[in-house]
Amino acid sequence: MKVRMKYFSAARRLSTVGLFLALAGCHPAPLVVPSYIQTVGVELAQNMTSYFGLDTLMTQNIIQQFQIDGRLPIDDPEKSDMTVRVIIRKYTEDPMFYDLKTNNVLQYRITIVYDLASLDKREKKTFLEDKETNHSVFYYTPDYTGAITETKDQALARLAQDTARAI
Repeated sequence: MKVRMKYFSAARRLSTVGLFLALAGCHPAPLVVPSYIQTVGVELAQNMTSYFGLDTLMTQNIIQQFQIDGRLPIDDPEKSDMTVRVIIRKYTEDPMFYDLKTNNVLQYRITIVYDLASLDKREKKTFLEDKETNHSVFYYTPDYTGAITETKDQALARLAQDTARAI
């Protein structure tokens, strides 16, 4: 019995040391921007759709994601070394799944299509450009039983957060 406890204790110590060594190598992904870029500015997203409020929602979430990342400080877009520009081109809300008895919509897909540009203001050139990128989320309505339901506003907030994280 004593021998068993001795091996168990040694195995536990070894696994603890292994965990610390593994975590010691954890660090954020390397930045892919040139070293002279020290600050980033996020312009107010341009909303080319008829859905009100997408511009503010996207801008706030993009700024929040840069703050969470913490590697490039946020600055005024006019004074920053790099500026992020987003143009929301399209917003769609598609019913995906209906109740066979009542014909109520049980699931929707919300999609935005946007253009992304990252402008290097020191070199006066476009650092990154991505056109017609789309991002979607699905959400269940309260009529659907057996799934976690969301309101449209909650789904939009999740869409904006997911898109900002991707940006």
